[in-house]
Amino acid sequence: MPAHEGHPGHRTYDAVIVGGGHNGLVAAAYLARAGRSVLVLERLDRTGGAAVSTRPFAGVDARLSRYSYLVSLLPKKIVRDLGLDFRVRTRNVSSYTPVDRDGQPTGLLVGGGERRTREAFARLTGGEREYAAWQRFYAMTGGVAQRVFPTLTEPLPSREELRRRVDDEEAWRTLFEEPIGVAIEDRFTDDLIRGVVLTDALIGT
Repeated sequence: MPAHEGHPGHRTYDAVIVGGGHNGLVAAAYLARAGRSVLVLERLDRTGGAAVSTRPFAGVDARLSRYSYLVSLLPKKIVRDLGLDFRVRTRNVSSYTPVDRDGQPTGLLVGGGERRTREAFARLTGGEREYAAWQRFYAMTGGVAQRVFPTLTEPLPSREELRRRVDDEEAWRTLFEEPIGVAIEDRFTDDLIRGVVLTDALIGT
């Protein structure tokens, strides 16, 4: 991007962005649109950071996500502001977690429709309890996400402002006041399902 001339042999910039990942690129684009000169420094031979796919195995032509699925969280406001040509391709299956139960290979499929997910929970756990707990927990986290997500492109709210926006005291205590592990242990009894929920919680951070 254009630079100001400073001392002989030197170039100066209004801003230097260290790292050409998705966050660095968005910051640089906003600064450039505001008329600032920007230098982006990236140690790799490509930009995009975690928002790209890669071929990690030599000789294997398989492109795997480096958390690139998280680009689906890109706020629509940023897409509009920067005039991006951006489309999300959805997938039918969220996850499959294999496990050996009593010497028998099995697993938990999440996705493929509500009926298939419910059946997978029932096969794994022998009942409906864990799936019902799953539905309640993800309804709660989904409701919080809908209220909190817009704040990502707004000035940082205070604690009390965010609490008012969440407007659900149980959800606030569960997701903001206590370790998430407490909520998961209280709500789920199957360790494999606990692990899947904890994985989602880690990704969600």
